Amino acid sequence: MELSKLSWKEIEKLPKDTIFFLTVSPMEAHGPHLPVATDFIISKKIEEETAEELKKRGIESVSLPSLPLGVCKYAENFPGTISISWKSLYKILSDILYSFTRHNFKYFLIFNFHMDLWHIKAIHKAIKKATKHGILACEPISVAYFRGELFEEVDGEVHADVKETSLSLYLFPEMVRDYKIKPIKIKLGVFDAIKRFEDVGAEEAYIGNPAEASKDFGKKLFEKVKKVCIDAAISLKEGKMEQLPKKLKILLRI
Repeated sequence: MELSKLSWKEIEKLPKDTIFFLTVSPMEAHGPHLPVATDFIISKKIEEETAEELKKRGIESVSLPSLPLGVCKYAENFPGTISISWKSLYKILSDILYSFTRHNFKYFLIFNFHMDLWHIKAIHKAIKKATKHGILACEPISVAYFRGELFEEVDGEVHADVKETSLSLYLFPEMVRDYKIKPIKIKLGVFDAIKRFEDVGAEEAYIGNPAEASKDFGKKLFEKVKKVCIDAAISLKEGKMEQLPKKLKILLRI
């Protein structure tokens, strides 16, 4: 069910425990082989599949208009990357969530497949602020990612890599260009997280080995991410909000 296609009268009659879905991921360079909308499309596909699975379990959700926005410090110098400040994203999300408090809705699941730390800061600060107004919201994908629960850690696979390329081959193969390209293996330290891609040697806006990608691997990854979101939605209805690791929250001042 899409919010944009409902009248305000129909929205008013929605059960107050309805879960609202919101996809938030930016346009960002993903190597020479993937579209700039890679994170956005993956996030939206996860949202759509999660909604279908929850519907089978008798849990209705409403999809809000998606936001193709985000903070892209790493790739901001590449054509096609659209990066906004973390404070701008924080304000937008805070205002969206707050607008629903007037009508006693409180459950929100945010879908995001973009792991720029400033982007994560904006989303999770908005979620934290929303709790003061009675909102229960979560963004489970980055939580699972930074806890090390989402993917098996593969050294040197960071961006537009074997994982994202595999997901793309599974979800939108028609948009994938020649991915049989040379591996770019870069060992990143803690302080590299605040550098741009070209400054660490990723001149083509990818780090990893896309050539090893496969549709089957993409399907496996997608099913895992989808389960994380389904479980998070169920937990949310029980009043439980998944949290980022404590050390990361301290680092990002959330």
